[in-house]
Amino acid sequence: MKEEPTIRQEDRSDNELFLSAQQGDVQAFNEIFRRYEKKVYVYCMRVLYDEEMAHDAFQEAFMRLYEHRQTYDGRNFMVWFFTIIRNVCLNMRRNKKQTVPFETSIADTSPARIKDVALYEEVAAALKRLPDDYREAIVLYEYDGYAYKEIAEITSVSIATVKIRIYRARKMLRSLLFPVVHDHDNDKSR
Repeated sequence: MKEEPTIRQEDRSDNELFLSAQQGDVQAFNEIFRRYEKKVYVYCMRVLYDEEMAHDAFQEAFMRLYEHRQTYDGRNFMVWFFTIIRNVCLNMRRNKKQTVPFETSIADTSPARIKDVALYEEVAAALKRLPDDYREAIVLYEYDGYAYKEIAEITSVSIATVKIRIYRARKMLRSLLFPVVHDHDNDKSR
């Protein structure tokens, strides 16, 4: 009797893993956690701008993922999970009583193209000034690399709305950052 080769957890798709997790496969759930832990925490930090709240949102998101695993219907796991994460963050932000200042502790998550820490802080401050829906769309697109369709599914809006939000976010960022980038370029040429 020939045994079927075992497929390593690392080689399975997110959808396959989570379908196994639904059936009680703890190893599959652990692999999902391993794959998503950094991405979820970074997203929570970018939305909430508070380390403690981001940590709470991170824990709450994974707890809800586990508690609601039976409601997963086999569709795109990443979109389904990020909808949960987004709702957790929005609820926390909605329940937040006061504005918390931006923490520079997320500086290590900046894209490679932003090398200057001072410039990064200016970009982060400009992002914070965007309306929440614009900031969310631009962060999901530019920082996290999601496609328009995925962002539309995560945020429950049309693809056209996502494109408009990203366009408007870029336009606002250009106007907010033009003086900063212009000064930064002048400093380098001296």
